[in-house]
Amino acid sequence: MSDKNPSTLQIILASQSPRRAAILQALGVTYTVSVSDAEEVSHFPPIPLHDRIPALAIAADDHPAVRAWRKGNHIALQYPESVVLAADTIVVCDTHVLNKPVDATDALRMLSLLAGRIHDVYTGMVLFAPTHEPIFWVEASRVSMRELTTDEMQRYVDSGEPMDKAGSYGIQGIAGSLVSSVTGSFTNVVGLPLGATISMLGTVGIDVSTTAAEAYSSWRAAHPLLRTNLGNQP
Repeated sequence: MSDKNPSTLQIILASQSPRRAAILQALGVTYTVSVSDAEEVSHFPPIPLHDRIPALAIAADDHPAVRAWRKGNHIALQYPESVVLAADTIVVCDTHVLNKPVDATDALRMLSLLAGRIHDVYTGMVLFAPTHEPIFWVEASRVSMRELTTDEMQRYVDSGEPMDKAGSYGIQGIAGSLVSSVTGSFTNVVGLPLGATISMLGTVGIDVSTTAAEAYSSWRAAHPLLRTNLGNQP
């Protein structure tokens, strides 16, 4: 157990995503990055933690909070005196869970499924901190994608942007022009919801000096490709 002041604890982001890093930077949080590939191994939180995992009507292996726990737990075991934040994002259209595409053909398949339809984006988050049980969170947003021509989808895939993103699109980049609306947290669609991040850090005694709205404004200003009419909820 740690007797350190929470504000002095090292914060570790258990993700190599530059998008999540940019959101933490907009919050003014000082952190380091440590990456784990534990999400690829099918193991689950201990039974006493199961009731803490928000319910989603998807397979346990696809649950974003379970996958976030795998990554975060791996890092937290290495750094037990640190605060570890892990996140995982999935796109769900009907009952189809869309992760990162395996190749360009897979990216086209996903975009064809999403085009002209509404889908859901879920980010599962888990926070590990000394003297605390892991804190689980799932944030949901609803996204409407406009109708797309085959040429539009092919040009987008050829840009390379979809290849490391759940659902094969990055709303903060070129794909902002493919989306017609977002209901719920915009930064959740990017991969790390601002409001949830502030709330979770506050639960373990880490106060963020900026508000979600201020951080959102700063973050959006750093991304000139963003369309301003896609949603204003952090």
